[in-house]
Amino acid sequence: MRNGKVALVTGSSKGIGRGIAYALAGEGYDIAVHSHFSDKEALEVVADIEAMGVKTCLLEGDMGDPDVPERLVKETVERLGRLDVLVSNAGFTVFQGVLDITVESMDALYRVNFRGMILVGQAAAKYMVQEGIKGSILFNTSVRSFSPHGSDGVYGSLKAGMNRMIESFAIDLGKYGIRVNGFSPGVTNVRAPEPEDEAVHPFYKDSHRFIPLRRNGYAKDMGGTVVWLVSDAASYVTGQVIRVDGGLSAVGTPESFNELMDFFDVKDMMKDTP
Repeated sequence: MRNGKVALVTGSSKGIGRGIAYALAGEGYDIAVHSHFSDKEALEVVADIEAMGVKTCLLEGDMGDPDVPERLVKETVERLGRLDVLVSNAGFTVFQGVLDITVESMDALYRVNFRGMILVGQAAAKYMVQEGIKGSILFNTSVRSFSPHGSDGVYGSLKAGMNRMIESFAIDLGKYGIRVNGFSPGVTNVRAPEPEDEAVHPFYKDSHRFIPLRRNGYAKDMGGTVVWLVSDAASYVTGQVIRVDGGLSAVGTPESFNELMDFFDVKDMMKDTP
């Protein structure tokens, strides 16, 4: 059943964004699905959401283009009537050690993972203030914003900057009743989530061993967190970034055996392991 509210989820044609779009649609939100370009996956998401009994539309655009974020907000309002929730999720990862960082990768990460997220948040905030909507704006950061790993100096630092930005945005918008929060995914299996596929995946088959809850995260875990954050149950929560990582960042462990072997001098210990 539709709840009369609208959510825009950037980067929602696959992965975490897709799981969030499904979760919000399940709560009755009309959903603006966003993809860099209209592909088979994006069209599948739109069809799935329509089958859930809510309205949806598909928006396209590169979040690295400074003109796209504001356009996405405008098109959401034009096609679905309003905007109550923004989930700024679109982003990508590049892991390069300090000796391998390139200007191209730095600029690309900044344009999409930082500037694009800020601009779409600003556009949503301006609309909500103008229309008197006490909405909710969420940003996808990363546990790497809290716990550094090797080869993530640029990616992780930009995500850490997002955490800090969330706090300032929450202060700026609190007087309008607009809440601003973030969620930080840990290891999230969006490539092989089915048990039989996960069991043989070169990364996900073992990554759960490094997580206190002894399981990988999934897109539905992020969707559940977002549903709570935008709900009335979290109406007094703003300026916060919730780690959704099964406890991974609490103990600061590596995410994989290969990472453990690469960044710590333990290879020679393996011969003594019974």
